[in-house]
Amino acid sequence: MAVSTHIFHASLPLLRGRVASGACRAASRVALVAIALAAATLATTAACAEIIKKEDMLRGITTTRDQCAATPRTLWLNVDGQDFCVRYYLSTAGGEGARPVIFLTGDHFGTVNIRTWQWIPIGEDKNANVTYDPANTYRDINTDDLIKTADAFSKMAKTTAIYLARMGIGGSSGNHVFRKTLLELNLMNAALDAIKQRHGFEGFHLAGQSGGSTIVTGLAAGRSDIACAVSGSGRLIRSYYGSSTDPARTLINPLEFIPSIAHNQSVRFIMVTDSADRSVPAKEQTPFAERMHQAGRDIPQYFVTATDDYHHDVVGYTELVAGGCVLKKSDADIATAVGTMVKRNAAYSEQRRKEIALLAQNGIASRQPSSDSRPAPEGRTQRRGGGN
Repeated sequence: MAVSTHIFHASLPLLRGRVASGACRAASRVALVAIALAAATLATTAACAEIIKKEDMLRGITTTRDQCAATPRTLWLNVDGQDFCVRYYLSTAGGEGARPVIFLTGDHFGTVNIRTWQWIPIGEDKNANVTYDPANTYRDINTDDLIKTADAFSKMAKTTAIYLARMGIGGSSGNHVFRKTLLELNLMNAALDAIKQRHGFEGFHLAGQSGGSTIVTGLAAGRSDIACAVSGSGRLIRSYYGSSTDPARTLINPLEFIPSIAHNQSVRFIMVTDSADRSVPAKEQTPFAERMHQAGRDIPQYFVTATDDYHHDVVGYTELVAGGCVLKKSDADIATAVGTMVKRNAAYSEQRRKEIALLAQNGIASRQPSSDSRPAPEGRTQRRGGGN
């Protein structure tokens, strides 16, 4: 893996919590000038949030070095011979620390044809409305939502938290069709090195959702500065066959990382699984824990109940588990906290079921719980991107 790094230091001072609105507007004006000149894909909205259009992400995001330099908290990286602008969203809403929690979200959009490395059209995608909801994953990204996610992890773990935008989504450049490949793993690894250098961090804690958990597994295996690593709804088995010498076309196999993780006593690896997961079934998660046991290392796997229709979105639980790990809680203490959240979520889901049944009896059209915009019990909204 060839990596070169140029770290852009944003002109804004490092502020506690969210960036002040006045400074944010000033930074946006600078960024907008560069972006407008290059016909970039970001649309600025109120409160410094940006809307990243799904059409642009589906095509692949191209960012120039000047655009990258004009955007706060970005990293200009050359990985495996390709230039990337990686964006991250840092929060100290819950506290500060020398070892932040890094969150990697799930895959966006539908299924990739790994023979052509193109998106399969929704109408031809056999997984659409079976393992994922196209209406939920084929949508724009509001960067304010990413900041809120970082805030939530920071508050739960009482330390610094970072939403690290994966390749091709969330403000990072590249093409998201190459997700969960060796190229993306190398890119995220290089981004951690650059963030560590910029902020003087000692190391990291990692948390992932779905496809982001696959990357978390690779990072936990390849780095010596990871303390906690939490996989939420991660497909941690070999899900493909084939080989390529191109890192962008080499899908990573989490099972290959087991020996390294099993022998790395400094990392505490934890899994979060919903046994009813329709996107990444438990049978594609649990074998990782079983193989770890065979390698001589037992890891906790917490079984939970997600509140979305696909039983896949476990980010709220992952926040809880990661926070417990960061705060050095025992496995038993974390299990107790998880159990409490499961009960609360079950009560919430039952309440929603009754509401929908009542509306149906009255002949009123209603939305399903997965589209409910009210906060779920874990303090998050139901509607979230993140595929398999």
